[in-house]
Amino acid sequence: MDGKKRTFQELRYIILLVMLSGQQTTNQISIRTGINWRTVESHLTFLVGKGFVSEVFKSEYVRIFKLTEAGETHANNLRQQNNELAEGLGKEKAAKKGQEVVAL
Repeated sequence: MDGKKRTFQELRYIILLVMLSGQQTTNQISIRTGINWRTVESHLTFLVGKGFVSEVFKSEYVRIFKLTEAGETHANNLRQQNNELAEGLGKEKAAKKGQEVVAL
């Protein structure tokens, strides 16, 4: 990372994308995203409140979360928007260089 702090929106986007792969603990999300586990826990609490994530198991030592149907829809929409933006930026850069971008 270049030292620039990520916004809450960016952190939540990253967490949602990682959670598309299934149920995970706070620590698993933290490791996969590179986000401090306390920060992950805080954002998961927010996402639970928004109805995007639900807690499926809780004990003294571990909490397991999964995306709700609304969360999956939201994460997929965000990913699609990001892909479209990246594709548009890629075409823009390629046009400046006289190249054509092919979407994979």
